Amino acid sequence: MTKILLRRFLLAYRPLDARLRRFGPYAAFSRLLQARYNAMMGGEGAANPGGLDTHAYVENYNRLAPRSDTILFECYWGKKFADNPLAMYRALTKIQPRGKFRILWVARGSAIVPSEISDNPDVTLVRTGTPEYGIALLEAGFLVNNVTFPPWFIRRPGQHYCNTWHGIPMKAMGRDMVAPLVSMANSQRNFLQADIIPEMSDFYRQATIRPYYVDQLVAGALIPCGAPRVDDLLTPKVPAARLRSRYGVEEGQKVVLFAPTWRGNSTRIDQVFGNQAQLCNKMAEALGSGYVVLFSAHQMLKVQPADLAGNVALLAEDENINDVLSIVDVMVSDYSSILFDFLPLDRPIILFTPDIEHYREERGLYLEPADLPCANTTDLPGLVEAIQVARPPSDFPGHAEMVRRFTPFEDGQAAQTALSALLDPAGATYHRRPDDRIRILIGPGGVIPNGITSSLKSLMANLDYDRFDPYIVVDAPVMDKEPLRMEQFQEFDPRCNWILRSGDMLLSTDERPVYHGFRIGNDLDADRDLPVIRNILTREARRVFGDSHFDVAIEFGGYAPYWTGLIACSNATRKVCYQHNHLWAEYNNPDASRNHRQLNAVFQIYRWFDQIVAVSDETRVVNETHLKHFYPPAMTARTVRNTLDVKRVLEKARLPVSLIHPEAGPLFQDSSLYRFIALGRLSPEKRYDRMIGALARIAPEYPNAVLLICGTGPLLERLSQLARRKGVAAQVRFLGQVSNPYPLLARADACVMSSDYEGQPMTLLEAQCVGTPCIGSDIPGIRAVLKDGLGHIVLPTEEAFAEAMKAAIEHRLPPLKNAEVRTSYSRDTMAEFYGTVLARTADAAGRVFAADRTGT
Repeated sequence: MTKILLRRFLLAYRPLDARLRRFGPYAAFSRLLQARYNAMMGGEGAANPGGLDTHAYVENYNRLAPRSDTILFECYWGKKFADNPLAMYRALTKIQPRGKFRILWVARGSAIVPSEISDNPDVTLVRTGTPEYGIALLEAGFLVNNVTFPPWFIRRPGQHYCNTWHGIPMKAMGRDMVAPLVSMANSQRNFLQADIIPEMSDFYRQATIRPYYVDQLVAGALIPCGAPRVDDLLTPKVPAARLRSRYGVEEGQKVVLFAPTWRGNSTRIDQVFGNQAQLCNKMAEALGSGYVVLFSAHQMLKVQPADLAGNVALLAEDENINDVLSIVDVMVSDYSSILFDFLPLDRPIILFTPDIEHYREERGLYLEPADLPCANTTDLPGLVEAIQVARPPSDFPGHAEMVRRFTPFEDGQAAQTALSALLDPAGATYHRRPDDRIRILIGPGGVIPNGITSSLKSLMANLDYDRFDPYIVVDAPVMDKEPLRMEQFQEFDPRCNWILRSGDMLLSTDERPVYHGFRIGNDLDADRDLPVIRNILTREARRVFGDSHFDVAIEFGGYAPYWTGLIACSNATRKVCYQHNHLWAEYNNPDASRNHRQLNAVFQIYRWFDQIVAVSDETRVVNETHLKHFYPPAMTARTVRNTLDVKRVLEKARLPVSLIHPEAGPLFQDSSLYRFIALGRLSPEKRYDRMIGALARIAPEYPNAVLLICGTGPLLERLSQLARRKGVAAQVRFLGQVSNPYPLLARADACVMSSDYEGQPMTLLEAQCVGTPCIGSDIPGIRAVLKDGLGHIVLPTEEAFAEAMKAAIEHRLPPLKNAEVRTSYSRDTMAEFYGTVLARTADAAGRVFAADRTGT
């Protein structure tokens, strides 16, 4: 709430601030306040101390070493003692002598501890949310989890982490389902942290690992292994008589397990799931006294035993369902992974899927009921009949092939295999390795609708995916909150992989002020402060990427200290930083909203990169003039021009303007109008005031001239007022952020850009692609695109633009050369990218990628 009120106050204060900035002393003070505000409000995280567990973890991170005698088990965030972790614990206690290991079991306050754990003197319970939990995650030399550790957990050298996950999915996972990015971010991160991942089948890898974008990154961690929890079905650990007595199953009664999967989300239960208790009663009553129905109700579904029929028993919340499966005669489920646990027993499985059409549409399915060796029903009578005539999986066609596809490694030794791999990773059998593509990590620069994002989308569209494997890292919570970012995200080539950052970076009490000074752009002591910053960001890179190694890491944005530092400190052979603009001018930009002061932090860590590249020769030269003393010794900056996705631009340009922007449609239907178009952020360096002033100069003579401005930004109200004062409010149309501006750009009569500084403007390249002539300021970045007769370059003055716009209307401008953007440009720019950004890249196997492998 404090941040919201502060933001509202500063927005109201901004006009006064802009006027006071004319006075030097106030201007310096204002810039400092703006930088501190940005650091506080930004999403790239500084380090919230969090709870007691987080605080204990970060403050002791460098003090406590992992212990080789300590193993930690966690199941469903400490809510249960079951599943794969319990199976591996049982294997440990069976084969290891008492006293060899200090065993830690994570428990929530309300969790019921089974006697096989509570009675073991080697076991210590560690409560979630306590300092002891943070310390336990530091000291455990071995860790087992079937879901996720907190976002602040980092597997350190000397630790080994087995992430077993919790089943083979029939339903869509990760990127294959419609869900916020943040919902999958920590699951992805835990796969990256793990160095042991049981792979239950090739189908499991495709359905569980691949949807989180990391199947290549974790290929070296996969071991061929069944699900440890299935061992407890094949070799029961709890006597059947004890289980049958616990649930009131009498001699001769058949046991039916009703185990529907979850519907809804963390705060809402779908109605179809909420009605499951009523359905369970009806099913049990129809089956009669010869059956006992065990109901596995989700923890969020409140069911009282008194609400159930006489031959229905509610599975205890603390029950390990895999123990119970050993006494089940018939399983009834729907889309749950539990059916794959039951499959090796060759006992009847029945799917009850009355909502399959809705579920398929809303969640998505990897498998249809017909793909599985079991009956499928959609109504209660059919369900009862299927139970009564229950057929084992082996009675269905293709059963043997299905077993090979889904559960080929279930031999009753999975827990032992996984445990042995955890305790002795060097001796484990790994059967996969990543492919031999060059692996690229990319910091994209915010994924906001601007030229940098457009350029990166084009680069990804033109990339050769047979030889390159790209990973783009983004802040998942920020992306989810901002529709414009998500719109850009969805336009990237679907072959791109994404690393979804979430959670706060770790900062100790001593590190916090140093990092804060770095982030707001203070000058840092190279010997005292920069090593601290590098240590912080190296740790953060391990938190985000785990042990993943990249052949090349590219900071494509080049503006934000956090992201630039994260890429610089990643585990990559070669590191490259882009310059998309006249950065010294950006640093000195008087507009506080440009975050210019933070660029000083970026400049100071240029020394950590192997290569600096600028997007035009002109931009490279002007940046070298001001920034070369920050560059690594003996490193020469290079030019790599932005590439262009010609196919995408032309396809999107074909759409009708009226469909893309109904308000602008009539402006393109009126043949009497002469349409100038400008695209970009409404910020000072773009100098829209110059365009508006130029239009006002020619408006009396040419009232049919209109200026269409596509973009948003802090100057909207000021520019609107300017147009009114100049008497051209009706001729200047602010169209807002246009998701697809290409139909407007293609049908405009001229594209104008009056900026004071630019890098290599994508807008001008796109205008050339669709055949729209360009008029631009005589500044380095614009000259890079329009030189040699490819566009009209004019002095950056209102008078010069007015004359050029008048000449355009009167058809007096000289003819332009063909820019060849549609033909050789993309090929040539990709050759620059391959030959410069990826030059001299070698991986651990000695493969080298050089310019002569571009295929151009």
